[in-house]
Amino acid sequence: MTSSITSAGVGANDKTAIMAAKAAVATINAAGGVLGKPVELSVIDIAGDATTAVTKLQQQWTSSKKPIIYLQVGQSTIAKATLPIATQNKVVSFNQSPTDTSGDPSKTPYNFDLSPSTPNYAEAFCPEMKKMNAKTFGIIYNDSPFAEGLTSEVAKQCQAAGLTMVGREKFKLDALDVTPQLSALQAKHPDVLVVSSYGAPSGYVLQGRDKLGWDVPILGDNAFMVSPVVNTPPPDGMLGTDKEKNVRAEVFQSTVYDANAPAPLKDMITEMKKQGTIPAPLIVAYMHDAVVLAAAGAEAAGTTTDAAKIAKAIEGLKPGGPKTAIFPAYHFTSSSHSANVDVTSFLFTAPTKVIDGQFGAPGA
Repeated sequence: MTSSITSAGVGANDKTAIMAAKAAVATINAAGGVLGKPVELSVIDIAGDATTAVTKLQQQWTSSKKPIIYLQVGQSTIAKATLPIATQNKVVSFNQSPTDTSGDPSKTPYNFDLSPSTPNYAEAFCPEMKKMNAKTFGIIYNDSPFAEGLTSEVAKQCQAAGLTMVGREKFKLDALDVTPQLSALQAKHPDVLVVSSYGAPSGYVLQGRDKLGWDVPILGDNAFMVSPVVNTPPPDGMLGTDKEKNVRAEVFQSTVYDANAPAPLKDMITEMKKQGTIPAPLIVAYMHDAVVLAAAGAEAAGTTTDAAKIAKAIEGLKPGGPKTAIFPAYHFTSSSHSANVDVTSFLFTAPTKVIDGQFGAPGA
């Protein structure tokens, strides 16, 4: 498992991902492991750098300790660099940040995307805009592969649904001010502003909107919502301030508190809390489901060493069969290794304090 637990800005998210994976490992091992063998989890710190990730994986995977399963915890820029290595080494990978090819088994036959595909994410935006009685929308996004793909899909799908896109502005990941892009969009008077960004830039969007005195409703994506600046109160973030008025973002049903949540979700949270405080939203806890799916695939294949057989078995798993928590069902097939979750798995909610990895919990 690669993570950037020591990196500023993503450490809390990656710690949550590691806790989620460890929770699944503990549960599986308590039940006897996989085919009678205990599951072992090792974590490689890549400090948020794709080159470091490639170097460390190549060093490890040329040794006698090459894993059969690789958990990719990182942005799509890291996935783009590491997944080809997994394919080359015939390692089954589970990826949380889809790229343009990561869900295509003809390109990455051993990889399975845990995060929904960009079209999957995008299909929830158009009905939400219509609920808001919006006729027009604008988009602002950072220049990452995920944001590029998501906003392209939102533009395509929502225009096909009868909405009008009045503008689409991009900014660099290292931008410190996005006011010019926001001003260009403000001049076109969209009814809704779609935001796709992660980390500090999400805060710059909120700052810029405030600076312009613009009260346009914001619909953020899941990356926007897990940005610490969005879900953390001052002085580190903007939660609860005027800058977050009229802001909602796309999340999963599993990340919004529900006293009647399914047992796998409750069990995962209980197991994670044994390790300490859950520091970030469960949007980044996919790796629990990765371990569950990998174990189910190995059991179905009857092997813990043959990657090809395990990958084929994962394709054949009955959706909803393995006791996953973040999504109740993943729909992998021989022609698509994207999560392909049902649109009802998504919700749009206002940022709140995160308690036990969830929004809207009592006390939030």
